[in-house]
Amino acid sequence: MTGAFTIRPARLDELSALATLVAAQELLRRYEISSTRLAQLLAEAIGRGEPVLVADDGTGARGFAWFMRSGTLGLGGYLRLIAVGPGGEGQGAGGALLDAVEADVATHARHLFLLCSHWNDGARRFYARRGYAEVGTLPALVRADTDEIICWKRL
Repeated sequence: MTGAFTIRPARLDELSALATLVAAQELLRRYEISSTRLAQLLAEAIGRGEPVLVADDGTGARGFAWFMRSGTLGLGGYLRLIAVGPGGEGQGAGGALLDAVEADVATHARHLFLLCSHWNDGARRFYARRGYAEVGTLPALVRADTDEIICWKRL
């Protein structure tokens, strides 16, 4: 069963709680990003004018998407990070966030790119279901033990 989510811009006053909610995700643990660091990164992104959207279920933010509208390869937007709280997978928050990101980016560019860690099978399936093609690999881009898969979708 999926819940109903309102997608809205993140507020600075909720970033700490939101970062704490998602910090236990394997992706963030593997990249050694603490909740404090994640809250700082999101606040800095908002300060630079980079969009950060949240999925709010009426009781608060349950996930977020941080992205850039344009500039990637001179052709499209870039989804920097999308994350939902533990147990939130399959509940509709990620899909609602991705829908909103795609709609926003489509007003600025014709393509959306993202990177997905090679070991993140759940995310790779999610993006494939959403029409993203795996178009390349960046070996050990951030971590020596992790290849980043380049995913792309024409909007």
